[in-house]
Amino acid sequence: MRIALLGGAFDPPHIGHYLVARQVLEQMQMDQVWFVVCSQYFPEFPVKYAHISSFKYRFQMTQFLSSSSLVPCDFEEKYNKPSKTINTLALLKEHYPQDDFYWIIGSDQLKTFNLWHNWSSIIKHYNLIVFPRDTDFISLEKRVKEAFQLKTIPTNITVLQSSELVVSNISSSLIRKRVRNGFTTQGLVDHKVERYIRKHNLYRKCSM
Repeated sequence: MRIALLGGAFDPPHIGHYLVARQVLEQMQMDQVWFVVCSQYFPEFPVKYAHISSFKYRFQMTQFLSSSSLVPCDFEEKYNKPSKTINTLALLKEHYPQDDFYWIIGSDQLKTFNLWHNWSSIIKHYNLIVFPRDTDFISLEKRVKEAFQLKTIPTNITVLQSSELVVSNISSSLIRKRVRNGFTTQGLVDHKVERYIRKHNLYRKCSM
């Protein structure tokens, strides 16, 4: 199978995650997209993910986005708790040698991609899909080349820049802030996620 991987904390998962996954599924003719929920420890971004919610909450919320082609994945919790992307990709290939994997990154991650563990090896040895987080499609390939330190974009890297793409600046940090301030999250997260957040009193005392 052709499987695209959307990794992250998913704290909480939101409509932006769904839009990326659904459009990659369509644009790239994938068989499935997996939501790879990182473990509690996230060494590549220790400050950003210093206070994420427990894996149980985040994984259960991500299940509300699932379908036959959109699959929540607890692989990092089981096999790669440090959640280093390059290790996850290598381990997935060991566990599922018959499948082809493609790691999705948002264009907003390009500026910090050089902080990822062995980032240059990811570029050389694995398939990447760059999804735009803004409507500046014209300069996207240039930004990818600069971030990845490339003169040309190799065949293992796909830059999605169709004008038909629906892009979003929704972020989990925005959702948490709105919950903390007592604002509605309707339309930003699935209604089941919204109910789950209320039920478990998540993000009310969050400092992020």
